Amino acid sequence: MHHFRTLLWHELRTAFFTWSNWAAAALFLTLVGAIHWFAILECSRAPQPWTPVEATFRLFWLPLLCVLPLLTMRSFAEERRQGTLSALLTTTASTAAIVWAKFISAWITWVVFWLAFLPFPLLTEARLAIPSDTRLGDSATLWGGLCFIIVSGFLHVAIGILCSCLTRSATLAALLTFITLLGLTAAGGAIESLPIESWTWLGWLREPAAHLRTFGHLEDFASGILDSRPLILYITGTFLCLGLSVIAVEGKE
Repeated sequence: MHHFRTLLWHELRTAFFTWSNWAAAALFLTLVGAIHWFAILECSRAPQPWTPVEATFRLFWLPLLCVLPLLTMRSFAEERRQGTLSALLTTTASTAAIVWAKFISAWITWVVFWLAFLPFPLLTEARLAIPSDTRLGDSATLWGGLCFIIVSGFLHVAIGILCSCLTRSATLAALLTFITLLGLTAAGGAIESLPIESWTWLGWLREPAAHLRTFGHLEDFASGILDSRPLILYITGTFLCLGLSVIAVEGKE
């Protein structure tokens, strides 16, 4: 535990002083801020069936695919390329502690990025909202969406860590993370769009489709519905990815 705390503190300090993380933060806030701003403009032109906060979270996959790979791509790939990972593994710290420290650091950074989005809807509500209309703030969707980001972020970040463990190239690690996250995000919708009811031999896909519906999970969290199935999916997926990361690191060094 002592080694883990030391490693985690080192990773957090490194993340704070790394210019690429600041560039990723600027990209994230620019992207999410633009989405939220255009959603407000659309709502100002004509009544919409959604609120600006809801529209922003519906497009969460954009920062997920564009920014998250930048946070995790260097975690192991860059250290392996520079040769510092071998030296780190010769210390008394276990491989699992190293993997978990890098994972928690990247996850905290990802959550901080989304918490930095909070001033956008709060300032919008303070400046533009009518006292009798709370749709601009939409606090239920805001906090529910943030809970979804925090919980699903465990698996999403773990996928990025695993992809970084598989290569020496940070660019390739980012590409692998992008492809995997894209497949995971689109999988549920793609399966649900299949004519499962018409093709009886596709009946076995009902359960995977129900578990992998990422946007359905977001809607449930935003509506205050706490279902154990997405929690189990994200937590077990996280442990699986991190376990494979430990095996990959030990096998390649």
